[in-house]
Amino acid sequence: MDTDGRQAEACTAAAALIVTFLVGAACRARSSKRPRPLPFQHDEVSGFDHLDGHAPRRGLRLVVVSDTHNFHHKLKLPDGDVLIHAGDFTQYGKEEHAHDFNQWLAEQPHRTKLVVLGNHENNSDWHKRAADVLSNATLLRQSAFDLQVPGSSPVRFFGTDFFWPCLGSNPYFDQIPAGTDVVIAHGPAKGCADGGRGCPALLKAVQNLQPELVISGHVHFARGAALLSGKSRSTVLVNAANCGSGKAERVLVSGPVVIDI
Repeated sequence: MDTDGRQAEACTAAAALIVTFLVGAACRARSSKRPRPLPFQHDEVSGFDHLDGHAPRRGLRLVVVSDTHNFHHKLKLPDGDVLIHAGDFTQYGKEEHAHDFNQWLAEQPHRTKLVVLGNHENNSDWHKRAADVLSNATLLRQSAFDLQVPGSSPVRFFGTDFFWPCLGSNPYFDQIPAGTDVVIAHGPAKGCADGGRGCPALLKAVQNLQPELVISGHVHFARGAALLSGKSRSTVLVNAANCGSGKAERVLVSGPVVIDI
């Protein structure tokens, strides 16, 4: 078996990647406004602790993937309530890949499926009718989705189209409504699991809105998580890219990220 095959097989056999961090470390980070890296842990135990305890657990499990580049069939997804794909599910935006991805979505058991477009899809000739192509998910394009949670307040998701990093303001990020809990944007915010390639405008929007969670991908080698402290609450920013970097840029090397909120 070649190296790529072994990497793909290892990926499918691995347990889901879980985002975890210590509450004590999170508390120490409150005094700083600079993003603080958070460790990823390969573990069977799920968990995602709210560092400020500002809201009770809602009993909602998010299964997050990104940058699968037509390798979605090789993923082993755990059960969960919401499946999120943060973009680049195709290779070079080929429409046949998008239709295959849509069929794969139909086969997944998660009751809610949310998708945003990555740069590969955003440049395609079918992106204007992407909602029709991706009929088995809710496509978020500068739009919100409120998920009703029994016994709790709704969880508001907001997904954006892909934008290259903006040094100034980005009016599309200004459309993210106050009170959003989870922002899904293909490209990461500056300084937050971004490999030095993140967007300053998205960082500014996150600092102003202070959502609980920001989900991105795009920069494969920067897969990871960061903590950004705010005045009223802190935000965890996750880069969930599944394909590798360098020679492994088009090889699935990581499993999904599981986040309990």
